[in-house]
Amino acid sequence: MKNIRKNFRYLSSTEKQNYISAVKAVKASISRTTNRSIYDEYVLWHTLATAHEDPSDPRHFRNAAHVGPAFLPWHRYYLYRFERQLQKRVPGVTIPYWDWTQDADDPFNSPLWDDDFMGGNGDPEDNNLVKTGPFATDQWITINADGNPKGGLQREFGKFSKGLPTRTNVQIAIEETPYDQEPWNIDSSPSHRNRLEGFLTPGGSVNPDGSLIINPDGTFAVELHNQAHTWIGGDMSNVVISPNDPVFWLHHCNVDRLWAIWQEKNPSQGYLPTGDGPEGHNLYDLMYPWDGKTTRLKARPVEVLNSRRLGIYYD
Repeated sequence: MKNIRKNFRYLSSTEKQNYISAVKAVKASISRTTNRSIYDEYVLWHTLATAHEDPSDPRHFRNAAHVGPAFLPWHRYYLYRFERQLQKRVPGVTIPYWDWTQDADDPFNSPLWDDDFMGGNGDPEDNNLVKTGPFATDQWITINADGNPKGGLQREFGKFSKGLPTRTNVQIAIEETPYDQEPWNIDSSPSHRNRLEGFLTPGGSVNPDGSLIINPDGTFAVELHNQAHTWIGGDMSNVVISPNDPVFWLHHCNVDRLWAIWQEKNPSQGYLPTGDGPEGHNLYDLMYPWDGKTTRLKARPVEVLNSRRLGIYYD
């Protein structure tokens, strides 16, 4: 099946409504094995992977899904599985993508935050709770890392990042090769993966002690993927539970789109490492928690490198 993922700006009103309906239907669906919301199960997959830290990383940042080579294939498979859940509820629905560069000049007023789509910023007078749109506090309950309800969705636009990625940021990432390299972590450079993930900023993003660099204005020194997470703030700025915010899927859909563009433009640049890299990040390694033990699913980077074989196309 050919699933065409579109820029959210060009969705019709019906397409927007179908997407929102599908997301809410996944949230309302209960897993027969865990008796938990299937949407919340996806949040917990992300939590498990983020908590699965790699002791071999001297920086103590790399985990199963981030700060390592598997960052892009892990999230490609994650979105692929989630999209299938959406399509079980509303056939034909695909995850739209959010091209941040179109909002870089005025991120606060993006149509993404309209009441008929993702809803807007959190209320600074009430714990930054979102009170507009289909995921407002009275319609959407988030969970903490333990899987227990923690209250409404939170956003805090612009507090932790100055703005959104620009076309220049994106172009640099698309032109950067190889895919990744030793030490396969936050220090890898040049590295398409590390650039797109957002750690290769002009002045660096990490202090010698391993903590993230904080600019004088209180924002983090990050770009691209990381920058959009931190700009939205609230649930999205807490990487462990960031999929609580439905905008997560549109954000990561764009990350995947950019990787697909990079793959097409750099056909001679394959996935690295093919072996001898950190566990869970090599080409043929099982990615946690899809290791056949933690969950019944099995997924390896090699199986998701060709997005079109998964039926994924971008407009």
